[in-house]
Formats: sequence, structure tokens, C-alpha cells
Amino acid sequence: MKKLLLFIGTIALLASSCTKKEQSNHTIIKGKIDYACNEIKFEWFKVHSAEMNPKTYFAAVDSLGNFEVNIPIQQLSKGVMNINNQRQDLVLIPNDQLVISISRDSITFSGKGSAKNEFLFNLSKHKTSSKLDIMMSWYTKKLEFNDFFTMIEAYANTREIEIKKFNATHSLEKEFVEYFNIETYLESVDLYEKSAIAYSRKNHTPIDSLKIPLEFKKQYSIKGLINDKYLVSSNYLDIIGDLVRTEVKKMMDNNNSLNKDSVLLSVVMDSLSGKTREHLLVQKIYYDLSIENKYDSLLVSAFNTIKSDKNCINIVDTELTNFNQKKAMIGAPLHAEFLETALADTSNIKTTLAEVLAKNKGKVIYIDTWSLNCGPCRMAMPFSKKLEEKLKDYPISFIYLTVDDYSDKLWDKVFEVSLTKNNHYRFEKGFSSKLHRLFNIILVPTYILIDKEGNLVSYKAERPFNNKWQENSELEKKLIDLAS
Repeated sequence: MKKLLLFIGTIALLASSCTKKEQSNHTIIKGKIDYACNEIKFEWFKVHSAEMNPKTYFAAVDSLGNFEVNIPIQQLSKGVMNINNQRQDLVLIPNDQLVISISRDSITFSGKGSAKNEFLFNLSKHKTSSKLDIMMSWYTKKLEFNDFFTMIEAYANTREIEIKKFNATHSLEKEFVEYFNIETYLESVDLYEKSAIAYSRKNHTPIDSLKIPLEFKKQYSIKGLINDKYLVSSNYLDIIGDLVRTEVKKMMDNNNSLNKDSVLLSVVMDSLSGKTREHLLVQKIYYDLSIENKYDSLLVSAFNTIKSDKNCINIVDTELTNFNQKKAMIGAPLHAEFLETALADTSNIKTTLAEVLAKNKGKVIYIDTWSLNCGPCRMAMPFSKKLEEKLKDYPISFIYLTVDDYSDKLWDKVFEVSLTKNNHYRFEKGFSSKLHRLFNIILVPTYILIDKEGNLVSYKAERPFNNKWQENSELEKKLIDLAS
């Protein structure tokens, strides 16, 4: 008996040690909500800076309002807590043990990591600190171009003043303060760039004619912005990427015989350095494989000559494996993960993709994954409707799967935008569904094509419109061929 107890004790000790090691790269969030909510989503969290597809984590709420979630992160990570489509920014650091109390009027934080999130909640009440509100006002209010800069300066000043004030009475982590200051700077730079675009569009004025502050012009350059420390901000690579594409455009305008991919690679290798260059190459490889559905050997070769970051290497290796696995699925029966994808119909009755496809057995299936918040998705609907009407005598089913969260008005809006009430379903887990994970779908609209025998034809099928926003005759021909 003593030996047995000793054995059990040893196992418990090992399990305890294992758990502590695992938790070194995790954040635990517990809490309670005092009103009706089935699930709280924690969105847009990256495990590390090289991750290209931020994750969503789901915390089920029990009958007493309690919830708990464990989020893996290796470094500071910013995301969003989504409560019935009401969102609040959160910043997590490994080993945080956050306790959140939620009421309709307020959110309170306690535990390790609470101070920075209390600060973010308080900051969200300041309209001048909201990037989204500022950008919305540019399009909805009558403003002079100088007013844009006044608002950007107020944005930066409010954030600077509020963090100093809060830090004087609370103990904010040095890591968070540094991150927050970097984000303030980068978001301000991004706002300056977007201000010119917004004013130009709204007032039909050429951007080149606008007087942009010289200080901003100096900042908004690859040389002025490149800093590996800025990788902590998710906006950094997007800004650098925009600058790289601007340089590529200049070179292509001067010589349109050049190969665009080669020019882009040249700019990245010559103009960038350090982890910034490595991360941007990873981003380009990721988007090529996941969105463009193409493999660029020169790009991968360039990455292999400079690779050093373990996470970057792992991302590229994983994506190359996923790319080859997806290619192997074409022409084969549908993968189990695909069929197990959880859906809900327009009566909010739960079902699976397998059950939906079974109702359309023997037909060609054209799946449209989309969202009400996606402009191109909405613009595509009249084309889909017209094509569906054209092909109504063929054994072809058009199935529409939205990533939108459920609300009382969801289906009325869906029917209105899609111009049909037929074959509509909702992904239970949005972009985190099994289908999205299987094909690494991060953008909508994405179209999937299945033949009459239930084999995958394409996970990146043609859109119902072409590049000139006209009916896509190639898709029509493909569907007819498959149906025949």
C-alpha cells in the first residue's frame, strides 16, 4: 500500500511539474457575468509575433455565469473579449491569471495582469482615443484636412497623458508600457497615412495635391520605421508591407516589363533587415500559400538563406505541409474534418456540413463562405443569384455559409443581401470552424466546389464575378461540365 501511495504521489508530482511548465506560456482567465450569455469569445490573440492567423478561444458560461479559458501565448499579446458582440480590448502577458467580473454597465479586473486591462477599459471611454471613431468621423463629418491632423494629435496626446496618469497610481508592467507607447506611435503613423486616403476619396481630391506634414513624411518610410522592437504591435508588419508595396509600384511604373514578385523580393531583401525582414517574408509566404494558393520557390529559398527565428521557421514548415496536404485532397472524397464542421440553420437548429451535403446528394455543390460585413461578399450576391437562376435546371446546389455571429436580425439581413432564403447556414465557430482550420481560410468570400460524387474539386473555386465585375463565364462553364 505504501508503494502504491508513493507511486501515486510521484505521478501527482510529475503532473504538477508538467502543468507548471505548460502554464509558463499560458494565461488563465476566469470570471463571472451577471446577465444572459452562453459563450464569451477571446479573439485575435497571437501565440507569438510570427503567427499570421490569430486564434479565437471560446469560454462556455455555466448556469451561474462562471467562465474560464486558458490562452497559450509566448509573449505579450493583444486581443479582444467579445461578449454578445460587445468588444473590449485585452492585453495578456504569459503567466497572467486574470479574473474578470462583467455586468451590463461595467467590467472589473482583478488578479495578476488586472492593472493593464483596467487601464484599457478606462481608456475605451475616451472618444479621442478610439482609432475607429476618428476614422468614422472623417467620412461622416464635414472636416478640413487640417482637422484630421488635429484629431490624430489629440489621439496620441490622450493616450500619452492617460497612461502616465494611470501608471502614477498603479503598477503597470514595464513590458506593457513599452508596448503601449509603440502602439500609440504606430497607430498615429497609420492614421496619418489613412487620413490622406480618406480626405482624397471623400472630396475627390488627388492625394499628391494634399499638404501632408513634413514630419510625417520623414516618419512614413521604411528607413524611418524599421525597428524589430515594433514587432510586438500587430500593425507593424502591415505598415511595413504597405511601404514595400509602394516601392514596388514605383519600380513597376518605371519599368512595367519587370516581374512583380521578383521586384517585391528584391525590395524586401535590400531594404529590410533583422527580424522585420524575416517576419515579412513569412507573411508573404503565408499569404501566397493560404490565400493566393501558389508556391513561390524563390521566396521560400530567400527565407531559407536568412531564417533564424524558431517560430518563423515553424510557421513556414507548417504552411508548406498544409499546402501540400490541401493539394492532395483535390479529387478525393471529402475529409472528415470538413464533414464534421458545426453549423446552425436559419431556425438556429444545429447541424453539420455532412448533413447539409446529404440533403443535396448527387448534385454539384457550390459553397459560398461569406459575411454581412464583407463588401465583396455582398457585391457578389447578385451574380450568384443570377447564375443560380441560369442553372436551375441542372443538378447544382448553391449553399451559403456565413461566419457572422447569431443575432435576432441576422437571417433577415442575410435574406435581404443574398436575394434568396434557400440553403443558408451559419458556422457555429465562425472563422474557427473545422472547415476554416482544414483549408486555412482567413478571408471571405471563399468558394468551394464539390462534384456529384462528393469529391473535392476546389477549395479555392472561381468567384461568381470576374476581375471586371462581370458574370464569370468560366465558372458557369465549369459548373455545367461537372453537372453533365
